[in-house]
Amino acid sequence: MTETSSMKAMTWRGGNNFTSDQLEIPQVIDKTCLIEIDTAGICGTDIHITQGLFPSPENVVLGHEFSGKVVDVGKGVDKNLLNQSVTAQPVGGCGLCESCEKWSLSHCEKNKRRAGAFSEYVLVDEKGISVIPDNLSIQNAALTEPAACSLSCVEMLKKPLPTSTAVVIGNGLLGLSTIYFLKEMGIDKIISSEIAESRRNLAKLFGSDITIDPTKTDLAEVVETETNGYGADIVAEAVGNPNVIKNCFELIRPRGQMLLVGVHPKGSYLPFDLHDLHFKEISIFGASGAGNSFKRALNHLPNMPLEDIISGRYPLEGLPQAIEKSANAEGIKFVIGPND
Repeated sequence: MTETSSMKAMTWRGGNNFTSDQLEIPQVIDKTCLIEIDTAGICGTDIHITQGLFPSPENVVLGHEFSGKVVDVGKGVDKNLLNQSVTAQPVGGCGLCESCEKWSLSHCEKNKRRAGAFSEYVLVDEKGISVIPDNLSIQNAALTEPAACSLSCVEMLKKPLPTSTAVVIGNGLLGLSTIYFLKEMGIDKIISSEIAESRRNLAKLFGSDITIDPTKTDLAEVVETETNGYGADIVAEAVGNPNVIKNCFELIRPRGQMLLVGVHPKGSYLPFDLHDLHFKEISIFGASGAGNSFKRALNHLPNMPLEDIISGRYPLEGLPQAIEKSANAEGIKFVIGPND
């Protein structure tokens, strides 16, 4: 139980404007847990919201990538969760509704989406909680949700042949995780494209066999050479930039697969000829959120090279600065420590 009834939170007021406010600490209800936030990550979606590219009501507390400690539990929750270090997904799927059964747990129709991690405390459904493994730090556990988004997307793929070649464009956290999970799937050769040298170096650690700077090297020429002119079996766009999609499509071989890992702004459209889509018989996959992959992604994290992923940690009031740095791609992942 907490000793006070109020908490600090950063409320989004539009643009990159936030106010530091004192809010009531959420009260546990049946089958929920109250988490004291240790680490909250800045997501690309948070950035898009501040840029007006992703729909969200104003005057809300953002933040959905987080880890922390369970400090209170509601009725029906296992009391052994108290004081456990955990991470959680925003929606704890009931597992019974139509969306849970035929879509994914993260689109549950019954359990409410619970976010607001840019605050000292957040309320979460028990079903969304995962206890952090002993060999993973509580700070790095906050990376579970974005890693799960990549894994959810990769798991949509039709299983490729072991000799397959994949291209991953954009080597932020989503792209790096995609490289890792594609290699885990058994992809023989991964080509990654990224402007920032620091990210290219990390891509090698995550499993990329060939890394290029697209401002200096023609990606299409590399793909043509490495695939004997056929094109890549899989091309993953992990930037969330609609202008990149057309070039992605042109890199794919017939019967190849495209992954839309980066979240694109609402109102974006596929910028290529649909006749070509039919002619080449391309499959396109896009994932929304962690799907059913959250716990599996968490179990992968201890084996991933995460030492240099977190580029900076800010106090709660430093949220606007952290978002600005994230938007400018000045690092890989910036995080907030609301209770630091």
